[in-house]
Amino acid sequence: MVHAPNKPVSASSFCGEPDSLGMLLHFVRQGLIKHLEQALAEQDLGLNFTQYRVLKTLAGVPQISASELARRIEHDPGALTRLLDKMQERGFLHRHPCPEDRRSVEISLTDAGRALARPLRAISDRLTEYALSELSEEEKTTLTTLLQRVRATLEK
Repeated sequence: MVHAPNKPVSASSFCGEPDSLGMLLHFVRQGLIKHLEQALAEQDLGLNFTQYRVLKTLAGVPQISASELARRIEHDPGALTRLLDKMQERGFLHRHPCPEDRRSVEISLTDAGRALARPLRAISDRLTEYALSELSEEEKTTLTTLLQRVRATLEK
């Protein structure tokens, strides 16, 4: 673990105790995934969390390389290839050779994929609203600001 010099950090303060920062963030992430997958099942969309992440990422760009997509969703490139095969079979995305580098593949959403991305945004918005429903507007702003600062520190 990297930490600032002269500032002691115990292992339990980050990841060992149930109320540590690491464990809290883990449980929040797991809770969000669980609720998201339940919502996807209720809508009968036939998607899991990883497929959701692929569609959400593709919805934000006109096209993207397979390697960049794997990097953005933090997914194994080999496993991503199999996942993309399934999603292409379902008509959600199109893969084509990159004009600048024929060894690379570019991925983009089809019309069906773009149509599916719209309800995903609504599901995501409802889940965020639910997850933060016990917080005041000021607390929501504070939480977001603090998490952005922690992220910026860790990305240095």
